[in-house]
Order: sequence, then structure tokens, then C-alpha cells
Amino acid sequence: MGSMKQKCEMQRIVMLLLLLILLNLIIKPVLQARTNLPSVVPDRIILNLTEETSNSVAVTWRTDNTVDDGFCEIHPLSASRIINDSVKSVKATTSSISYKYKDEPEIRANQHSVIIKNLKPGGKYLYRVGSKAAWSEWFEYELPDNNNQFSFVYFGDPQADLKSQWSRMVRKAHEYTDDCAFMLYGGDIINRGGRDTEWQEWFDAGSFIFATVPQVLTPGNHDYADDGIDPHWKYQFTQPQNGPAGVKGTCFFTDYENLRIVSIDSAVESELEDENGQAMTSQKHWLDSVLTNNDKKWVIVTTHLPFYSTNIKRDNPHIRRNFQPILEKHGVDLVLTGHDHAYGRGVVSDNKDIKPAIVYVVSVSGPKLYEAGDKSWMQKRGGYLQLFQKITINGDVLDFKAVTADGEVFDHFILKKEKRGNKLIEQKTD
Repeated sequence: MGSMKQKCEMQRIVMLLLLLILLNLIIKPVLQARTNLPSVVPDRIILNLTEETSNSVAVTWRTDNTVDDGFCEIHPLSASRIINDSVKSVKATTSSISYKYKDEPEIRANQHSVIIKNLKPGGKYLYRVGSKAAWSEWFEYELPDNNNQFSFVYFGDPQADLKSQWSRMVRKAHEYTDDCAFMLYGGDIINRGGRDTEWQEWFDAGSFIFATVPQVLTPGNHDYADDGIDPHWKYQFTQPQNGPAGVKGTCFFTDYENLRIVSIDSAVESELEDENGQAMTSQKHWLDSVLTNNDKKWVIVTTHLPFYSTNIKRDNPHIRRNFQPILEKHGVDLVLTGHDHAYGRGVVSDNKDIKPAIVYVVSVSGPKLYEAGDKSWMQKRGGYLQLFQKITINGDVLDFKAVTADGEVFDHFILKKEKRGNKLIEQKTD
């Protein structure tokens, strides 16, 4: 009798264990997916620079599919409570989308996008996004004030361990750069193009910063999937659409005060391997036009593939062949790149008939790190370093600092423009 009772008890225990294992197999993926599921509450709120930054800014956010209409409310910055009569409301453009990555659960969401226009240059505003279902908190944004003095941050490849190890970089950069005008990226924002869970980590890392400091993003090869650019780029960012057909939103320019920023998409069409392909030829013609019709004092170009690599085994001569003559023709000041996961900086040219003037920088902000090879083009190099760059423009002076994750200056130089348009490079020792 006792033996039969013990046997039944053992069977119950086995059945209970099997049930727990089964529930774990069912519930665990759901719980993992739930961390990046949208709801009626706006999330992934992000500012982007527009083509006309003096009086407008773009904001994008996400909700679930039950929220059909989104709105952005704007209010002048106030020392006290917000007055409803002073609130302006703008209806968003809403797109219903779905993101699917391999065997991970499909994510269905509504993406909402607004370009807030007719703002006052130098104006300070509060804004929030949402609908009658739920609203975000109020965020603050200040427009450029046309005094030609501002600072911004540059990030090479965030890419890996975004929430756990890249988060401290974006937060340190925000803390280090007073009144940061915007944050600029050189590609490989995530590691696997199309994977929504990685985008969730990126937004978690940036938190409220992305909703208060505009982000300017150039894609890298990891931001592409087998069938083209990660669809998140089209829907969760609202970037200028002034680039050539086929690369709008990834190849573009924007003007901020006396600076023109140009994004070249060097990750498209298998890293522009076909030099006669549409993506290469259209971007070359577009770039020449954009730089010909430019009245800004400073020009910075960002693209993912380095013109000059820090890696001994890597080289991108097709990038130099096709783009460097255009940059030199128009006197570009600085080229910011990534891809190599190390740091290198130098002034160099493939044209032996000119005095080199463009500063080329390769950098990395994420924790995926490599050594820097001993290549002759580099005047400063460093391996296995997470870095962000603080760049300050003040009239005729550009001050560049490469800063480590713990806030120490690793590299520092200054560019000065003379009346003849020449640049003088003064390397600093901090």
C-alpha cells in the first residue's frame, strides 16, 4: 500500500516537473518578446534634425496598432505649469508596420512621425506625443540661435551590447557635452539588421536623451539585411529626404548654423562594390551638387566605410577613388567614419599633387573593439578603446576631442580657418 502511494506521489512530481518545463518553453519566448512589445503608451521617442534646422525639428515614436491617430503637442518653455490655451497640436503621419526577424516573434506597431515647423530660431519649447489613449511626458528642445557656436557628439559603431555596455557611452557623452546640439553616427547602430530586440536595447540605452537631443544617423553594413536597409530606418527615423533616389533617408544633408553635414551611404549595394552601379554614381553626382551649392563655412562628411582603414588587412580604395576628388575639390574639412572598431586620425590624400587638408577619423563607441594597425596615414591611433567625439564649432575654429568611456581626453586637435580659406591644424596636449 505504501509502495503504491509513493509511486503515485513520484508520478505527480514527474508530471509537475514536465508541466513546469513545458510552461517555461512556452512562456520564456513570450516574456523575452514582451520587452520590446509596443503599447498604447508612446515609446521609442526620438528627435531627428530636418533639412531646415533653424525653425523645425522631426519627432518619431511608436505605439501598438490600437492607436490609429498620433499627435504632437508643443508649448513654449515655461517656468511654471503648462497652460492648455498655449498648446499647439500637430497630427502625425501614422504607418502600420510589422517587423519579423528569423524565428523571433513578429512585432506589429504603429509608427508616428511629425515635422514640427514654423518654430522661432533660438526658441525653447516643450513637446509631448501621444493620443487620447496615453501621452508621453513633456520634453524640452532648443533650436539653434544663429550665433555659430555649438557642440555636438559623434559616435562610431555602437553595434553590440547596447543596453549593457554602450549605454554608458551615450550617457557620458551627454553629460560631457554641455548643451549638445545633436548626436551624429557613422553606422552599425545595431548588430543584426531587422532585429527589433536590438533596436529596443539601443532605445533603452539612449532613454530620454534621444527625445531631447536630435540624432543624425548614417547606416553601416550591419544596418542592412539580406533584402536591403533594415525597415526600422524608414519608419522609426524621420531624416531629410534630400538624397538621391534609392538612398533617401540614408544619404542626405542637413545644415546646422554654419555647418553642413553630409551623410554618404557606403553600406548600400554590398558596400558599393560596383563602382558603376546606381548607388555609387548617383551619390557622386549628388555629392558634387550639394557641395557646389553650399554657403556654409564648415563641411563634415560622415560615412561608414573608412577612406583610410586602421586595420592592416582592410582597405577601401574604391571609396577614395570615387569620393575623395569631390571632397578635395570643395574643401571638405572633416570625414568621420567607423567600421574598423579602432581609432585613427590623420591628414592624407591619394593625390600627390596637392597638400593634404582633409582630416580623416575612424572611431568606435561600442564594446566590440580591435587593435589599431601601424599604418603610416595615422598621426594618432588607438586600439581597444571605446570613444566618443565632442566637436565644438565657434566661428572660424573647430575644436575636436576624442574622449574615452571614463571621460579622459585621448586625442585633441583644433582646426582654424584663415581668410584665404586654408585650415591650420594645431594638435593639443591635454
